[in-house]
Amino acid sequence: MTITLEYLKKFSKSHQLMMIGAELERARVWQRKDEENFKGAISRALELIDIMLHDMRWLGQIAMLLGLRNELSSYYIGDKQSDISKLYQAL
Repeated sequence: MTITLEYLKKFSKSHQLMMIGAELERARVWQRKDEENFKGAISRALELIDIMLHDMRWLGQIAMLLGLRNELSSYYIGDKQSDISKLYQAL
């Protein structure tokens, strides 16, 4: 299923963050076990962030979303090797 802005807008901002958190938890489970599943979870979280950037409710928190996106991107390309659960805790 492809997530759209219209679909994501049905959920509160906190629920949207929980959706990202769920992907981060999946990434944590796969981080040292399966690269494809690890990157898949990160990719889905990045997609959620990209969509959220177009939701006007996040206008005041764009910098926070972009910072989270930047950190996730570092994991995706392999620049970061530390435990991704730290990002989950930061949410």
